[in-house]
Amino acid sequence: MGVEDRIIEIRTSEAIRKNLMGQEGKLYLIAKFMGHPIVKQSQDISYLNFEMFNEDPDTIPIMDSDVTSYEIGYTFDGLSRGLNLEILCKDYEGVIKMSWEGRCYYHEENNSLQRYVPDERLEKIIDSLYNVVEQRIQEEYRKIKKQEIKEAPKLEQEELRRLRDKWGDAI
Repeated sequence: MGVEDRIIEIRTSEAIRKNLMGQEGKLYLIAKFMGHPIVKQSQDISYLNFEMFNEDPDTIPIMDSDVTSYEIGYTFDGLSRGLNLEILCKDYEGVIKMSWEGRCYYHEENNSLQRYVPDERLEKIIDSLYNVVEQRIQEEYRKIKKQEIKEAPKLEQEELRRLRDKWGDAI
């Protein structure tokens, strides 16, 4: 085993221990819950049709009916929080990258660590951002639970009605 392979092994175990790797890791969840989705638009047309462009510059182009859009990842930009931090996650490519103050500190592709430079100051920032994410997740969980409790009697009545329709008054 070479020196770089041993370093990769050590850094990978450290990244796993600090819960940074994968779509369940801190970096991905920060980008997902505090960042913005990356949206891709596609059309069935394989060539560029210049008739599609508006000749009137004062009109706003609208999406055609054969155009689809879907999320392909998430991006978090910390500048609004006073942080020179960027997290980029591309789902279909399996890429998670984190740059801080213009330098790439973390890079993962398909659950394989490509780069990880531990820095205590950066990890404190990540932990504080992740605390906000955990609070948002707990808030969403409470809302879902409250909604489920609210809808439970209705679902129970629907299930009883379904069973009576199917089996008669056995219940």
